[in-house]
Amino acid sequence: MNPATAHKIAILGGNPETGALVDVANGMGLYTVVLDPYPQSPAKRRAAASYEVDVTDLDAVDEVIQREGIHGVLVGVADPLVPFYQQICARNQLFCYATEHIIRALTSKTEFADTCVAHGVPVTPYCAVDLSSPEAVAALPYPVVVKPVDAGAGVGISICHNPQECRDGITKALAASIRKELRIEKFMQCDDMFAYYTFVDGVAYLSALADRHKTDKQGQFSSVCIAAEYPSRHSSRFVQEVHPQLVQMFQALGIDNGVLLIQFFVDDQAFYAYDPGFRLQGEAPHLYLRHFNHFDQREMLLRFAMTGRMWTGDFAPLNDPGFQGQYATTVWVLLKAGRVGAIGGLDAIRAHPQVIEVLQRFQPGDLVSADMVGTERQVFARIYTTARTPEESRDLLQFIHTTLSVQDAAGADMVLDRYQKGGV
Repeated sequence: MNPATAHKIAILGGNPETGALVDVANGMGLYTVVLDPYPQSPAKRRAAASYEVDVTDLDAVDEVIQREGIHGVLVGVADPLVPFYQQICARNQLFCYATEHIIRALTSKTEFADTCVAHGVPVTPYCAVDLSSPEAVAALPYPVVVKPVDAGAGVGISICHNPQECRDGITKALAASIRKELRIEKFMQCDDMFAYYTFVDGVAYLSALADRHKTDKQGQFSSVCIAAEYPSRHSSRFVQEVHPQLVQMFQALGIDNGVLLIQFFVDDQAFYAYDPGFRLQGEAPHLYLRHFNHFDQREMLLRFAMTGRMWTGDFAPLNDPGFQGQYATTVWVLLKAGRVGAIGGLDAIRAHPQVIEVLQRFQPGDLVSADMVGTERQVFARIYTTARTPEESRDLLQFIHTTLSVQDAAGADMVLDRYQKGGV
């Protein structure tokens, strides 16, 4: 590819999940330029060019855009970078799927909660407290969850059972927050799910619904997901009770294009919205949309970055959140802290006809550090599976768990937890 004549796109962020986006952009014939401050970022190894630039340094980003002759910009799988993506596009007159108003509503957990409440969508109960008052902190209805308002993937989150844990959680959350703001919420012990939307020319398409299953083996650390099952067993109720209010909220915000995942707690009374992501997700539900419905949101977003259009033609007939009556389960393989030694069984898992993708994040010799525990950075791999029946799904999960092994240098099992159910 001749850099002087190629269509160039800057991709913001360098984690492994963003690396998959770079692969798609390369396959579309784009000249990819990754911007990320870390020299060994996985996405950089896949790009045509890369720069050790902190995306929050807008002047430095502008310089790269001018030097390279960039035609489009897209944020990767990195929630804190979404506001900077919007600012970079605005400063350089490039296509952006979000406005500053939308970004404020969908990247701050506090502003998101306020937006939901204003449109009749319940949110996780919030604990208003004077953090400077030891008495107020002691009086919180423990257990509570302390989280930064502007971080994703479990970063900076603590489950606190007493005032000391809460004080430690406050310090951790503030350290992880770009805005230096946090939120304290009730610890919810109920079902967990997400809704995933595709926006095309002002129309909100509900593209997927899934139940999230989290490990309970990490103490006060964030309860990271270990599996996601499609479709959600709450799908019918969600479409009746929540979807109409969300569509009104999206219209009021003026969302025209993009992809959005919103997580919900669910009990007998309501769905409680608690975490939005206006970007591609580490969970990667777009892989199932490509498999079942034959459209790739990564291609759509890359096309938008270059042309200002997500889709041409009629999108509605392709969008089936029910996946033609089939099932899908994403297995999240979480590792304990330690250094990865021997890995076994992945080739056999990849070769299984019902496994459509394996996204591996660690290799032998890589370190799972203590600060990764309780975040999605401890994910060794995500394994994407399909099935025609719940029974078929359960058999496949059993095959994965008996086939895969990840050991440390001493031969000890590093896999934290294994999800067994399979099927809805």
